[in-house]
Parts: sequence; structure tokens; C-alpha cells
Amino acid sequence: MIAILRPTTRFLSILCLALVMLPVHAQDIRTTLFKNTDALVQQAKSARAELLSPKNFAAAQDAYKEAEKHVAAGRADRAEKSLAIADQNLRDALEASKLAEVTFERTLKARAATEVANAAKYEPELWSKAEDQFNDAARRLEGGNVDKAQASAKKASGYYDEAELAAIKTAVVGPARQLIAQAENDKVDRSAPKTLQSAKDLVAKAEADLDRDRYSTAGPQMSAAEAEYQAKHAMYLANQVTALNKNKISGEDLILEWEKPLRDVAGALGASTDMTQGYAKPGAEALRRAQDVTASNAEMAARISELEVALGGTELVVEETERMQRQLAEVEALFQPGQARVLREGNDLIIRLIGLSFPVGDAVIQTQYFSILTQVQKAIGIFPNSPIVVEGHTDSQGADQPNMVLSQERASAVREYLIANLGLPASRVSAIGYGKTRPIASEETAEGRAQNRRIDVVIKNARARAL
Repeated sequence: MIAILRPTTRFLSILCLALVMLPVHAQDIRTTLFKNTDALVQQAKSARAELLSPKNFAAAQDAYKEAEKHVAAGRADRAEKSLAIADQNLRDALEASKLAEVTFERTLKARAATEVANAAKYEPELWSKAEDQFNDAARRLEGGNVDKAQASAKKASGYYDEAELAAIKTAVVGPARQLIAQAENDKVDRSAPKTLQSAKDLVAKAEADLDRDRYSTAGPQMSAAEAEYQAKHAMYLANQVTALNKNKISGEDLILEWEKPLRDVAGALGASTDMTQGYAKPGAEALRRAQDVTASNAEMAARISELEVALGGTELVVEETERMQRQLAEVEALFQPGQARVLREGNDLIIRLIGLSFPVGDAVIQTQYFSILTQVQKAIGIFPNSPIVVEGHTDSQGADQPNMVLSQERASAVREYLIANLGLPASRVSAIGYGKTRPIASEETAEGRAQNRRIDVVIKNARARAL
């Protein structure tokens, strides 16, 4: 008896397509033949079958590749058989994946956290170790051994946890570790051991904080950033010490080099630049001056807020602020650099007459300074409605009471000059002497004392005329 072979539906559809569309392209046959299997592959990938059912998924891949070889050889019948095997393996993988999702729930959460930490990049060895253990758990579950699968999954969870923490640490303190390693390789600890140790301590602190709470990274990141700075600082110090030891630079040159930036900053802030007793006092005074500037800026910000309320709109505030800035620039332009320094404190404008001086113990304005006072008159004219206060100040040399009297006499002399030459009403201009009670620089140096002997012309509530 001759057996009658019954071709499958998929094979018949391919045969019909070949007969109807001769000559047909091989790719068209492949697309039709693999359509169902490709859909199952996408479902399996969406279900993470490659991870959760590696054995079934791998078998499906092998069968799929065989089918491709058969199609290339023109054997659609054999390709169909291979695809049938692939389809079954993929369906088995989908079922196994559903079971694995439930069985390995905790492990999968640990794995997801490890992925977020980018452990594959930062800790590839630990990541691979965890992945291998999970693969073992998944294969055991496919084989029906649930107990051993769960035991392997528990180990995998531990590895994932370890990899996650290590990856977070590497991401946070990795750059600092590298700098410290470089410093150690360069033997920096021989020349700057304290600074380098500070970097190591900061890294240790960051890691300890992450051990306590790996998800609170703000503090550890700050420690790590400071550790990077200290490591770089140690390298710099080591280079300086090495140069000093090799007589490439003298100790005097090194100290002078370090003093210069502080002198520049102190000078710009009007603080003492006297380094005869070291940098502590100039540094402290420069810091105080910087704080005063910050406070002045805060006052200006408060003034702007007041203006916003008073003027009732941001655009008007911007306009008023720009006007104030223009007026300040206009006043500054009246004076040469050595004549006056123009400052703003809150609502007041201060013209500090650094180019005006008096003979020792005298309050007479010498004729060579009339040109400076002429510019002061022009500045006052910009603020026609503002009261004027002339302040006199002395240094700390001499007794308190004579200094107070002298400062008052000098302030009064300037007041009388302004009234006489500007035609201002006497009620608008006042004078007050503060003696030595309001120094702006160190009294320990001649330079500082010269800065403290001064006349300040204060334009109160300096609201300018429209430009």
C-alpha cells in the first residue's frame, strides 16, 4: 500500500504562492514562512524569555537558524519542520517565563536595581557573576527543580545586591579613587602625606555613608568631590616640595608666590596688604571686606524688592534699577581713579575722596584739591533732592577727643566749601566727625592708616533726576 502524505497548511500556502507568483523571490517565501514564528519571537523577547527561560529560548534559536538554512537551500518543507520545533520551544519559553516571574520576583527586583546602578559598566565582573548564578536558577526551574532554582536565585540576589552597591560606590567615588591611586603611584605621600590622607579619609567616609544608605548619594558625592580636590592638591603640593628640595625654587620665592594672590585680592577690596606678620590678619580683613560687599549686595536686593512693591511691576523695577546703575556710572565717570571711589550702600551713594588730604593736624582745604570738590559738586547735581552728609574720619594715631574734633573740623570745611560754591541751602548739607571709630583698613600699616584718614560725601536716599 502506498502511503499518502498530507502536507501541512503552512507548506500548502507556500506551494500555492510559488505556483501562482512564479517566478517568486526567495525573500517573499521566507517572509510568509516565518511570519508566525517571528511573532512568537517578539512575544518571547517581550516576556524576557532569553533571561527567564534560557534553555527553551536557546533551543528555539537553534531551530530558527536551521529553518533559515533550509530556506536558503530551497527546502521550504524542511524549513517548515524546523520552524514548528522553534514555535513549540518559544511557547514553552513563554510558559516558563510566566512561572519564573513569580518564582524569582525578589531576585528580579534586585537585578533591576543593579541595572539602574549600571553595574555592567562599573562592576562588570560582579555583574557577570550575578548573571551566571541567575542563569543557573532559570535553567533549574525549566528542568522542574524548584527548590534548587530558588536556592540559586537567592545566591543571585546576594550577588546582585553586592554588584549594585559596588557600582554605586564606583560611580560616586571612582574618580577620586583613580586620583588617589595616581598620587600613590607618583609617591605623593612622601611629600604631602597629610593632604593625601585627607583625600583617602573622605573617600572612606563616602563609602561608609553609602554602606548605611546606598540611595542617599548627595552627602557622599560632596565628600567625593572634596576628596578629588584634596588628591589634586596633594599632587600640587608634592610638586612644590620636590622643586624646593631640588633647589629649583627657594623657600622665599615660594612664599612670595603664594602671598601675591592674597595681596591682590586684599588690595582690590581695600584691605591691608601688610604681610610682615604673615597672611592671617590681611586674610581676615579681606574676608571681612568681602562679607561687607555681600551684605551691600543683599541691601541692594532688598531695595529692589522695595521698589518692586512701590512701583507695582517688574518692568518698572528693571527700569529704575537700570537708571540707578546709569547714575552710578555717571558719578564714577566724573572722577579720575586716584581722586575718589564711588560706592553704594542701600539707598545711599558714597563718594570716598581718596585723593583729598589735609596737612597733619589741620582742617584747611588746599587749593590743589579744589578740582576734586568741583567734581563732587557735579555729582551732587545729579541728585537734586537728596540730603548730603559730609563725614570726617581719622586714623587711630593720637588721643580720641582731638581726633574727633579734627574729623569734625575737616568735615565742616568741606561742607562750607560745597555750600559756598554750589549755592546749596545750608539745611541740605550736614557734617559729622567720627574720629577713629569707623576704620576701613588696618591700623597696623601706614597704607591702612592713610585709607582711614578720609572724607566721605554721602548722598542720602540717592534718587537721581531722569537722564
